[in-house]
Amino acid sequence: MSLFCSWVIFTVFLFGNLFPCENLAAKQDDSEGIPVLAIGPSFLRPPVYRFLYGSKRTILYPALLDKQGELKPLDGKAFRQPEDWDRLIRDAQERASLQLVTLDPEMIRDAHGVIQMAVVTSKTPATASFILSPEFLDHFSAIFGPEILISLPTQNKICIFPRLANHLAEMSGAIRDEYLLSSIPASTEIFELSSKGIRAVGSIDPDDDN
Repeated sequence: MSLFCSWVIFTVFLFGNLFPCENLAAKQDDSEGIPVLAIGPSFLRPPVYRFLYGSKRTILYPALLDKQGELKPLDGKAFRQPEDWDRLIRDAQERASLQLVTLDPEMIRDAHGVIQMAVVTSKTPATASFILSPEFLDHFSAIFGPEILISLPTQNKICIFPRLANHLAEMSGAIRDEYLLSSIPASTEIFELSSKGIRAVGSIDPDDDN
């Protein structure tokens, strides 16, 4: 089972049980924005959310990406039928896959020309959720190997490292500062992405007991 399919199952199960059909109101007007899946810090406390696997501080939640490029968390009333959640997941997957292809990651190299980190940035705060795209691991495993580490300092930035022999520790201070200074922070946690899925494995915050 693919990584994204696993997220589809738990998301539909979670949202479908929290908001059964008879409690759902009219579907959100698409003219107000695009429904997306977003990743952000748990202190946001949106109406509907789920912690990423193994995480204590990072959540996945449905949101509306408005014309100003801002995320507005959605609740179950934003959809008319349970299958609307399926459509949200499917559309989010397709959108992430298409946008991932168009992005040009910045490759950070050491003095010997060896790639130590890849950085994905874009204007949209839905960028962090690109890591849920089935193609994301394939794209970066060709550079860093079958297991990669990911940091999400802001909702529009992804830092990717090889799991082994990386310089994450040396860069953690700068990444944490970016998280603290951003108006759209995402997470201080470190995630491992492999064929088994995604899970939190540590933190760049020295005060974090994760």
